[in-house]
Amino acid sequence: MSENIIKIITEAFKVIPAGNHLVKQDSKRDLRYKKLGAYIYKNAVKKKGLYVASNKSGVAVCYEIDPKNNKTTFSDFIDDLKFAFGISGISKALAIAKRQKYIQSKRPKNEKYMYWEFTAVDPNARGNQAGTMGDMRDAVYTDAHEKQLPIYAETSIRKNMIVYRRYGFDIYHEWTMPDGSTMWFLHYDTKNKPKFEKKS
Repeated sequence: MSENIIKIITEAFKVIPAGNHLVKQDSKRDLRYKKLGAYIYKNAVKKKGLYVASNKSGVAVCYEIDPKNNKTTFSDFIDDLKFAFGISGISKALAIAKRQKYIQSKRPKNEKYMYWEFTAVDPNARGNQAGTMGDMRDAVYTDAHEKQLPIYAETSIRKNMIVYRRYGFDIYHEWTMPDGSTMWFLHYDTKNKPKFEKKS
């Protein structure tokens, strides 16, 4: 199943702006995208934040972060080096680090939260894609309500921002990025939302 999940992640990054930001666009770009898919998958499993739709055609990455205990390990350092050399290239890695520093500055510094990093649905899968998205949303919301943790997310895709808003997220910050596009910062206030009940 992991190969299928990695493939869904890989193909999604090929068509979203984040993929262009993260992956060096050279003759090895297809291999770099595959490495990115594997990197995202490995990180999600490591952080216990991998959500797979019941029909196996969608994947979400959402994990708990404790800012007070979010130390970088040697393993993290090695993974970052592999990312820089195998996926982004050194020049892009520096730009990514600068961008991530700004993004992280807008997230909570003193409270635990869940971070919704990524969502993808296989465009070739049969069935209701909206239902697949809803399935993963239900799983994430169930965990967030059980833990009583807020959820944070960012997106530079307008239609995704609209979906997040439809899911109950509020925009708390907007950033005009160096390339002129907008990134929306979103927050789901679990403690002040009605208790979520997963649809049967």
